Amino acid sequence: MKGLFCTELKQSFSQLCLFVSRIVLVSIALAVVNIGAVSNAQPPTPGYKKLPPDGIQIDAADRQRLQIRLDELKNRATQTVQQSSDPEVWYADVAVLTRAVDLAINQNLFFKPAHVNDAFKLLDEADRRLEAVVAGDRGLKLLGFDPDKTAKPQTLVAGFVSRIDDSVQPFGIVVPAGYSLPQHEQAFRTDIWLHGRGDTKTEIPFLTERMNKVGQYAPRDTFVIHPFGRHCNAFKFAGETDVYEALQAAERYFRIDSQRTSIRGFSMGGAGCWHFAVHDPTRWMAANPGAGFVDTIVYQGWQNEMPFNKTPTMEKLLRWYDVLPWANNLRGTNVIAYSGEVDKQKQAADRVAQKVDELGFEFPYVIGAEMGHKINQESVAKIDQQIASWAGDVAPLPKPKVEFVTYTLRYNTADWVRITGMVEHWTKASVKATVDTDAASIEMNTEGVTHLELDFSRSGWAGKSDVVDVTIDGQQATLVDMGNSRGFQCRLIRQDDGEWTKQSFGQQPLRKRPGLQGPIDDAFCERFVIVLPSRPARHGRVQRWIDRETDYLQSRWKRLMRGDIQVVQDRDLTDDQIATCNLICFGDFSSNRVLFNVADSLPIRWTRQTLVVAGKSYDPADHAPVMCFPNPMNPSRYIVVNSGMTFREFSNVSNSRQIAMLPDYAVINVTEEDDSIFPGTVVDQGFFDEQWQFAGGGN
Repeated sequence: MKGLFCTELKQSFSQLCLFVSRIVLVSIALAVVNIGAVSNAQPPTPGYKKLPPDGIQIDAADRQRLQIRLDELKNRATQTVQQSSDPEVWYADVAVLTRAVDLAINQNLFFKPAHVNDAFKLLDEADRRLEAVVAGDRGLKLLGFDPDKTAKPQTLVAGFVSRIDDSVQPFGIVVPAGYSLPQHEQAFRTDIWLHGRGDTKTEIPFLTERMNKVGQYAPRDTFVIHPFGRHCNAFKFAGETDVYEALQAAERYFRIDSQRTSIRGFSMGGAGCWHFAVHDPTRWMAANPGAGFVDTIVYQGWQNEMPFNKTPTMEKLLRWYDVLPWANNLRGTNVIAYSGEVDKQKQAADRVAQKVDELGFEFPYVIGAEMGHKINQESVAKIDQQIASWAGDVAPLPKPKVEFVTYTLRYNTADWVRITGMVEHWTKASVKATVDTDAASIEMNTEGVTHLELDFSRSGWAGKSDVVDVTIDGQQATLVDMGNSRGFQCRLIRQDDGEWTKQSFGQQPLRKRPGLQGPIDDAFCERFVIVLPSRPARHGRVQRWIDRETDYLQSRWKRLMRGDIQVVQDRDLTDDQIATCNLICFGDFSSNRVLFNVADSLPIRWTRQTLVVAGKSYDPADHAPVMCFPNPMNPSRYIVVNSGMTFREFSNVSNSRQIAMLPDYAVINVTEEDDSIFPGTVVDQGFFDEQWQFAGGGN
């Protein structure tokens, strides 16, 4: 067994091109927001609430005044972008304010009379920031940080341009008391606080609150980041991506101590905290979940009766965001949980505490005496004291011991260990590894793992003269560092006979790997573009269903996911979009040029006479496939056929219901009505195997 360079080279040129294209798109978007408005989207099935709900009617004169002021600011911003040499530095911090008002006007999202005044205040702040940009202010000063008022924490709001859809997403920053500008050399402890659910807490209420309230916690010498997280989805899917992007964007304003960064939250935010803690444990110095939920079925009370068929496929999909299967990963961080003594959501932390006890470890668990769904001050003090203690005693990297479990390569990293291939997705894969830095030796035991990388770039540890003795599943070898980054790196692959060897360079066969492992909803966690057909489908029923689903995705993304939509006709798809985007293609294999061009490389057959999926035939006049698959034109991105996010209005009741409802592929009977759970009757469904082949049919 020999060493192999494991880290992939960054695509610097592609990233630069993408960055420049985003700035161009962003400057255009200042003049036109919500491109591609949907007029034919279907209303939700009666019985399921709209999310967010419709707002109140505001005074027509106020609406007109807001629109005039908004248009003036957007025009000024466009001119300032054109005249600025660094719009990428400041643009989002202005647009986050104007976009909030624009969305409220266009989507009827004023929920209280006071929100009208709040909108004017946001526009006033956008005006101030534009003037500050021209004056040369950047960073915290642009956001309004006052160096003369440091006796108390200061609350600021900022924005970032989402890599998913180019929308400007908001987040809050709490600057600790005593901070002074500039402090570029000092790295600060940083807490991420995930907020609770509020159906009406869209952009204006969120920004207004974040500009005026410090929040539940404001620890000493600690910056606190408050992500918006796409409103009400428990920081899952695109909301999950947003948390990481908010953390990255915050580095424009202050230096983050990556070894003293914590994830915290309450209620819906507590649920989000749990899944960040188990999926990415070594990223966080500490995790502090309060209340929330840790699964779907028990939290919803569906143990005895499910509202839809609990298929083997659904059981696997639930492993994406159900916490308990991943609970052993909590060994990789410091956890302190909170529950109110009489809170109905106490069962979440109780169940995790019981699970880790069964696994042989425990974490501090603070229970607020006689408290319901609230944190009392005594508990706040206990929790803050414990996390401060951990922050003052951070162990040096690398971690000497790593234990990591995963069920999907979407979550594949724990410090210096990275799982890059699995025997079977949604079935447990694990690594137990120890490193002796003095002896320059590593010992690992794996289960369900086929591809593995070791990467010490975070710590910079390089073994002895870039050489490390490795024992993996009883096999011994001396590995040489082949990386060009700091620290030791290598890449390993397990052969069919169980022997671990180096992984060769060059073109790798098609297989599931991190970022390209399905299911369908995974394609909407990263950058995507909707590709519309230029011709009608062969069958009228199928075309009407395609029209409905196309409109539904655009409407739902804009309203529920608070995003913008990139839409192109098939004939207008660009090389840059193929290189950088997941392609969400609607149509059949004759109506959409993109699908027509790659049809022979996709694993299904769809003609006027037949539809064949996983070896089974269906009538193409009233059936349609949905699927995700590596794009044959760019296998590092997905191509998705006829599907948006798979959770529908049924999920609006609770963010615990916002789960992946379809796997890698499915066949839909399009004659059935949308029941707000599925897009039609699911005739068959399943996962592709690890080589993106059908695994013996669906379930």
